[in-house]
Amino acid sequence: MLKRISDKALEYENYLILLIIPIFLFILTGIVKSDAGYWTEFWWMFPVAIVIATVVNTVGISGAALFVPFFALVFPALAFGLTPGQSVMLGLITESFGISSSTFAFMRFGLVDKKMAFRSLTGAVPVVIISSVVSFYFPEKIIYFLISFALLISVYSLGHAERIRAFGEELASKKSLTVTHQHKATPENVTLTDRNGKVYNYCRCAYRTRLFGYSLGGIFQGVSGFGIGEMGVVSMIISGIPAKVGVGTNHIIVAGTAIVASTAHLLRASATGGVETPWNIIAMTVPAVIIGGQLAPYVAARMNTAVLEKVLSALFVILAIALLYIGFR
Repeated sequence: MLKRISDKALEYENYLILLIIPIFLFILTGIVKSDAGYWTEFWWMFPVAIVIATVVNTVGISGAALFVPFFALVFPALAFGLTPGQSVMLGLITESFGISSSTFAFMRFGLVDKKMAFRSLTGAVPVVIISSVVSFYFPEKIIYFLISFALLISVYSLGHAERIRAFGEELASKKSLTVTHQHKATPENVTLTDRNGKVYNYCRCAYRTRLFGYSLGGIFQGVSGFGIGEMGVVSMIISGIPAKVGVGTNHIIVAGTAIVASTAHLLRASATGGVETPWNIIAMTVPAVIIGGQLAPYVAARMNTAVLEKVLSALFVILAIALLYIGFR
């Protein structure tokens, strides 16, 4: 009965997810009292956030990988300057909603291994919490340097995606042949069927490889606002998980850690009063990324993502250099 209800909910998840937008805005405007001018001041962030969310979810990387540099470099030129702490916090809050929206879309397509996601989350969450708290004691230039390094990791994961994917598929094939030869199956050997009927056979082996990848990525996630998605999907593929299952499962882990990290930043900001939260920006970006997260799977199916990955890689390099320049300056 419960499975039937959950399957029905996933079938209409795009409509259910979009209902979050009016609920979120109703709660936010009820808690933060202000006039219409305050809430519409940054209306132009709505289309910008839709484009960013659609792009990053299409290629399977963290939304904050573009949002954090955008808030640190581009937004001050268009409106007013933000501190590194505000840029990271805005990127994390925005990413939390966008990646959560996209996660449900991937669940609808049947490309999520929930057990593997839960295991990885239990290892990554403590690291994210600790790094989020520690980041408040980092000098601003160190945060800029870490964001730059995380961007370069993103460039590496995008530029070597095919090679990493091929290596992972080779490992998965060898493990499958070994299991077949031995004529035995263990609870770690999984058969997953997606919505289109495609079957994925793989092993939940090499847990330590994924734990290392998500723990290392969790450090960057807490400090710079992103990094766990890029490190995580690479560790998934290297450990022999099929690429599509790895990307889909990675969405749950990134969503969970982004929510944890953004909550830690918000609690810290409210406790110290040192970082003001610009809620009128969030009021525009959150609805936009929810929509972008739902658009991403359809866009990915209709466009050449390889070209988009190359454009993003070039953009990330430029942003990394610019942030390094700011840090050194």
